[in-house]
Amino acid sequence: MYVGADHPRWNPDITDEERLQARSYPEYVQWRKDVFFRDGYTCVSCGDSKGGNLVAHHVRNYAEYAEGRTDVDNGVTLCETCHVAFHNQHGYTGNTEKQLIEFIHEECA
Repeated sequence: MYVGADHPRWNPDITDEERLQARSYPEYVQWRKDVFFRDGYTCVSCGDSKGGNLVAHHVRNYAEYAEGRTDVDNGVTLCETCHVAFHNQHGYTGNTEKQLIEFIHEECA
């Protein structure tokens, strides 16, 4: 497997912190794939399944819930439109499961 330092485009000049910020570490990449697969590559809010239009969204936000960053149960698939709408409504910090559930049922459905 070409992951991590074995990948041809691996950049050894980036720190682990920068890598975490960029969300390009192997566990995160796998988390995204697992979230998309579990949700059938479909937005859980509006049902959009257009390729290249999907985002793996953290239920509890990435910055404040470090221990759940790669927990599949802390992710859902949203289309870009629903993802932007969610963050426009609720911001990027302090996000909760309750906010997401209400959004899914009211905003993009």
